[in-house]
Amino acid sequence: MVVRPAFALLMLVAVAGCASERHPQARPTRSLVIPTPSPSPTGRPRLARPGTECGQVTTVTGGRATVQVVRGRTSCVEAMSVFEKYNDPDTPAEGTAGLVVIGHWTCGTRGTITTCTSKIATIRTHR
Repeated sequence: MVVRPAFALLMLVAVAGCASERHPQARPTRSLVIPTPSPSPTGRPRLARPGTECGQVTTVTGGRATVQVVRGRTSCVEAMSVFEKYNDPDTPAEGTAGLVVIGHWTCGTRGTITTCTSKIATIRTHR
């Protein structure tokens, strides 16, 4: 059998490459771990009493207004959420009073005061 030198060299390189190649170790499979949300340190939001000022929101006109619980009890988290939604430019309001229903709250504006009422509480913003 006649073997050409170039072919023989190519075969030696191929065999040498295979001999030096390590077999890949089996990689451990990664499993997707979804963390469990930690419970809130305070549990349920605390209810605010009448007269409690919960914070400030930016009004539709760009001003700042203070959110306050007027009657009944609700959480400041809910009060702030209602007024943030009310002042969102994408929330459609009806009439000159800007009437909007947000969840179980009915909101409207008279002058510079916006008031939202539910069966159990009243909240408002004032400047």
